[in-house]
Amino acid sequence: MEDARSYLEITRPATEALFKLLNEYGWQKMRAFVEITNVKTKADLDNFKKAFTSVDIAREVISGSILQIAYFGIKQHGQAANLSQGAMRFEAEMNRLLRESPKPRQKKPFVLPRAFCVGRGIGDLPIGMMIYAGRNQYNHSEADRLTIVNEVVFNYMQQLWPNPKNGKSFNIYDKSPFHCWSIIWALGWVANDDGTGYSAFVRDMHEIMQIEA
Repeated sequence: MEDARSYLEITRPATEALFKLLNEYGWQKMRAFVEITNVKTKADLDNFKKAFTSVDIAREVISGSILQIAYFGIKQHGQAANLSQGAMRFEAEMNRLLRESPKPRQKKPFVLPRAFCVGRGIGDLPIGMMIYAGRNQYNHSEADRLTIVNEVVFNYMQQLWPNPKNGKSFNIYDKSPFHCWSIIWALGWVANDDGTGYSAFVRDMHEIMQIEA
């Protein structure tokens, strides 16, 4: 689809720059960790802890921006297909839990947004749902509670990765304002042979938009 291809080309300079920044902050995080382990005074320790935390915030914002680009790409040009067996299983299990709950959060059937049930699967969910939930959590980080679809996606990811190797968490009930970097990590959009996760991002978006290489 030419429109989908144009979208990726138009957004490419920004997306590539974001992935490069994300990679640079990854190296900064590693350097900050090494510096913390070598400090000799409390004052230095406090300063390095602030630097360590500031890298986290910057990385989350960059990750959120990448998810935003992917989200709108799917919304405008995604090619929805039939639900995968995993997604059907996920919906069925959620509806079973709602039926059996004495006080269900919602009374209507649980339905995954079909437009975002796209892309390869991770566990029972297509990656479009992870992009959907990650982007929404980023945009509504100050909300008291996410909508049920977004919440259950994060809960499911927390079950898949209770202790992710990136040192972050999918637990949206903790004190972290954002969980975008965790989503990027789960998607595999991280540093690889070309130095960034941009090539992995493009492969997934090509599949979702059904663009031939």
